[in-house]
Amino acid sequence: MGIAVGRVCPRRGSAQCERGAASVELVVVLPGLVLLIALMTAGWRIWSVRAQVQDAAAAGARAASLSSSGSNAMTTARQVVSADLAAVSSSCSSPAVEVDSAGFSTPAGIRAEVGVHVSCEISLADLLVIVPGTIRAEGHSTARLDTFRERRP
Repeated sequence: MGIAVGRVCPRRGSAQCERGAASVELVVVLPGLVLLIALMTAGWRIWSVRAQVQDAAAAGARAASLSSSGSNAMTTARQVVSADLAAVSSSCSSPAVEVDSAGFSTPAGIRAEVGVHVSCEISLADLLVIVPGTIRAEGHSTARLDTFRERRP
């Protein structure tokens, strides 16, 4: 009997020659597929929270524009932004709300605006593939004040 140096396939492409190829393909393809799904999930979370923050800023600006004074506008905008983000179960952590109520010191009859700026941190640590750190999401919106309504700073 001779020593078998290597196994010779009777025909190229036969099932005997392809034995074990599926498990090798799985080992090569699966990590890439998992990484692709994780990146898509992270992208969706970032897009979703940024849209939620922008919508909350718009709602806060609209509510602030309906207030009678600048101090009421600040309080109302903060409450509306917090309620809006809570209503959508946002992944936005520690939102900061800044209200520009300088328009309330403008006399009635002159166009003025109130602005709301919302910013927060988006954590990606709880996703399938853990990504360290946070990403900042910001949203800004303005709303016009009623031109002929009495205003107080």
